[in-house]
Amino acid sequence: MFLAFALITLGGAFALLIQRNAVQAGLCMMLSFFGMAGLFLLLANPVAAALQIIVYSGAITILFLFVVMLLQSHREEPSAHPRYIQKILSAALVIILALGAIKLVQSSKTLADIQAASPASDLITLEKLGERLFTDHLVALEAIGLLLLSAMIAAVVLIKKEA
Repeated sequence: MFLAFALITLGGAFALLIQRNAVQAGLCMMLSFFGMAGLFLLLANPVAAALQIIVYSGAITILFLFVVMLLQSHREEPSAHPRYIQKILSAALVIILALGAIKLVQSSKTLADIQAASPASDLITLEKLGERLFTDHLVALEAIGLLLLSAMIAAVVLIKKEA
C-alpha cells in the first residue's frame, strides 16, 4: 500500500511539473494531495489524512483553480527553443538523487527504530479535534471564516469593476 500511495503522490507531483495548462496542473496537485492523505492513513493518523483531503485537496486546490480561472492567466506562451538536453539531464539527476535518498532511508537507524516502536495510544481523533476547535478555539475559527469570506467578496468586487 505504501508503494501505491507513494507512486500516486510522486506521479501527481511529476505530472504537475510537466503540465503547460494551469488548470490541469491544479488537478495534478489535487492527485498528489490525495496520495499524501493515503500516506497519512498508513501512518495511522486519520486526522491528518482528513485534514489533508479537506484543507489541501479541497480548499487550497479549489482556491488555486478559482484564482487561475478568475484571472484568466492559464494561457502560456510556448518556449522559443526546446531544451531537450536540459530535460534529459534533469531527469537523470532526479533519478540519481531519488535512488540515493531511497538507499539512505533504507539503511538508516531511525527507520529501524520507527518500525520496531509500537504506535502511540493517545492518538488525536476527529471527535477530539472537533471538540477542541469548537470549545477552546471557537473565536479564532470564526475570525478565520470571516476573513476568508471578506477576501472572497473583495475578489468578486475587484473582478466586477474590471468587467
